[in-house]
Amino acid sequence: MLLLATTPAVADVGAISVEVVDAVTRRPVDGVTITAESRDGEVRSATTTEGKALLDSLEDGFFRLRAESAGYVTAVEPAVRVLEQRTGRLRFELQPVSDSLDEVVVIARALEADPFGGVSDRFLSRDELRNAPGSGSDVMRALSGLPGVVSNGEFAAFSVRGHGPKSNLIYVDGFPFQQVVHFEQTLGEEDEIINGGRYSIFAPNAVAGAEFSPGGWSAEFGGRDASLLQLDVVDGAPSPVASLRLDLAGAEFLYEGPSGFHDNTTMFLQARQFDFGQFFEMIEEESLGAPVSTDVILKTHTRLDDDDEFEFLAVYAPEEYSRDVNHILAAEEDEGIEDVTLQNEDQDLALIGGTWRRMFGNDGEWTNRIYYRESDRVSSEGEAYPDLVPPGTPADQVPVREKLLTVKEKESEFGWRSDVSVGNGLGIFIAGLHLTSNDLDYSTDLREDWIRYIYESDDPRPPNANYIVLQPDEIDSVYSASETNYGVYGEQLFDWGNASLRAGLRYDRNGFGDEDLVSPRFGFNYAISPRLRFSATAGIFYEPPSNLARAADPDNFDLESERLTHLSLGFDYRLSDDLDLLVEAYFQDLDNRLVDSGRTSGRITNDGEGTNTGVDLVLRRRFDRGWSADFVYSWNRYRVDDNDGRGEYDWDFNREQFVAVGGRWEINDRWQIAARWKYGSGLPTYRYLVHDDVLAPNPPVRYSQERFDLNADRGDAFHSLDVRVDYRRRIGPVDLVLFADVLNVYGGPAGLQPEFNILTGEIVDEEEETLPLLGLIIEYAW
Repeated sequence: MLLLATTPAVADVGAISVEVVDAVTRRPVDGVTITAESRDGEVRSATTTEGKALLDSLEDGFFRLRAESAGYVTAVEPAVRVLEQRTGRLRFELQPVSDSLDEVVVIARALEADPFGGVSDRFLSRDELRNAPGSGSDVMRALSGLPGVVSNGEFAAFSVRGHGPKSNLIYVDGFPFQQVVHFEQTLGEEDEIINGGRYSIFAPNAVAGAEFSPGGWSAEFGGRDASLLQLDVVDGAPSPVASLRLDLAGAEFLYEGPSGFHDNTTMFLQARQFDFGQFFEMIEEESLGAPVSTDVILKTHTRLDDDDEFEFLAVYAPEEYSRDVNHILAAEEDEGIEDVTLQNEDQDLALIGGTWRRMFGNDGEWTNRIYYRESDRVSSEGEAYPDLVPPGTPADQVPVREKLLTVKEKESEFGWRSDVSVGNGLGIFIAGLHLTSNDLDYSTDLREDWIRYIYESDDPRPPNANYIVLQPDEIDSVYSASETNYGVYGEQLFDWGNASLRAGLRYDRNGFGDEDLVSPRFGFNYAISPRLRFSATAGIFYEPPSNLARAADPDNFDLESERLTHLSLGFDYRLSDDLDLLVEAYFQDLDNRLVDSGRTSGRITNDGEGTNTGVDLVLRRRFDRGWSADFVYSWNRYRVDDNDGRGEYDWDFNREQFVAVGGRWEINDRWQIAARWKYGSGLPTYRYLVHDDVLAPNPPVRYSQERFDLNADRGDAFHSLDVRVDYRRRIGPVDLVLFADVLNVYGGPAGLQPEFNILTGEIVDEEEETLPLLGLIIEYAW
């Protein structure tokens, strides 16, 4: 595990504070030899009884850190950056092994992501997240290149192994927190709704590490079935460091250091605001609207004594989005008006929680988390009619129907998580409880009948009409409910040296669906040789309907959870000390799939089923001697059946082929460059007919699109190249970092569904655009 922070050192040199713990017992390991290697030689130290060592008087530059002790795998962190007047922090979690095993290179928590899970489980360190090409100021975009992850760069959300972005299970500091991205729209364009939000609430430098599993994870976690992502927020540093980041969209302030109110408490603070409306004006994309986001994150870490520690986390992430007539008319001067949608969205989002972690006995650990989460969002959609007035008409004279459809989503959750692990004669036993009290208040209100011009061929519509009409009687819904939900689990971890087994069972009580859900989980690992590891995972995973889906129609109130049965087999072969080949195949069977009944009502059923098959391959050159590289290939076949007589079809997010090639090069102590090229085959798409002047003889002139043969064809592939360049220079007591993060350098296609222009009947192909993110980071330590 790798944590980087900063503490003072003498002028012109830096230092590294090292902590070493046993990966199984989490207890300090003394007598570990710590070696820092550079071109100028070596510096050595040894850990004390507290498992700590200090390497000081190190010149500015990169060092290779090695931790060696009898009875443990030798661990190596290949590249640790030392900065003048700062002390970096590095934490090793050593795996107990027999003396016959060779050295294993450990980068951050890479080997500790889940040693009992599949070979595809990964950990990304803080350094990897903040230097990822295409990430900009967004930690979620930095996940591209992980096994099974598909992201075209248009959205911060990502798809894993053919599943939708909203099926990913996300925890922040151990608290369940699904809403980690801004502008995850409820209303608006179809792509915006189904693909999730565009911007994360976490800056890459705010996250100490991201632990990821594309399937087959522990019984400890439940609630989604696509992937598990755990984000750990930075918990501060012993001495103060502040940074100010400026880019074209806004500003970001970070602080990590002493709390100022308790000697053994450190803290981290992120405060930032982005006005993307101004940014869109700057790049002449004003028609996209005016999104504004604010993120305030505070975390403290207190060491109470040798066995107890306490963490506090608070997140406040409000957002606003508006698209009015002025934004619509802005397109008139460029390519012409393509979208007449009026939108307003306002959301307040907050999380507050505390974590108490206590060590007991020789190897026991008990963690309790209490939290409160609240979200309040109001979204509305309307329509403008710029074609009913002459070009150049002032915005306030354009006819509009504002807030035709309004959706209110208010929810709160008070929760308690309690997890305990303790060693026994068989290995380690882990058990836990997750108890929540949830309050939901949702409503959908359609002010009056509303004609819509995009529809399915089997949607009900007026006689002889080539459009559908939304009606309040079919759309309006109110859902208010309060329930107490809970989940309990138990797992036994068996460790037989070269082989290990995790056997677990989870039980969930879902009060909203009146369900009792039982989920067995298994994970098996076998080290065939010091260089070759085999893994197998299996289990059942449930995903309850979203609150929005349950609230969309009174008939949805008793919807059941989707059920996924998972199996994966894989191996990880170490070709050399810094080169790994990973291959994992998987099969998933889906039951109780949610099926949308059509566009004229919100009714949903559990009539669907499906199968998901694929393989992921990753060839990775770990960061060493100043550079790293990886090659990722994924093949996926995701077929579903709604059991409505139409038969099987490819699922919406199924890209059969995905390829990514990435690399990072530390040219010297000042310059760094990183790049990633991505290719994804086309998404499934529908066939369609275009109908002319469907309102004739009445104005305005409107065209409609009638869709049929769902997902019978394939859309265009996407491909893009993201490049990031960083330059660091120290000027007096300040470090300046200039960065240029250019998304889609050559303007490759994004591979999204083409839009339909109801004003002209034309199919609007996506614009192939390059997005440059330029900025300056000012760092100061004192």
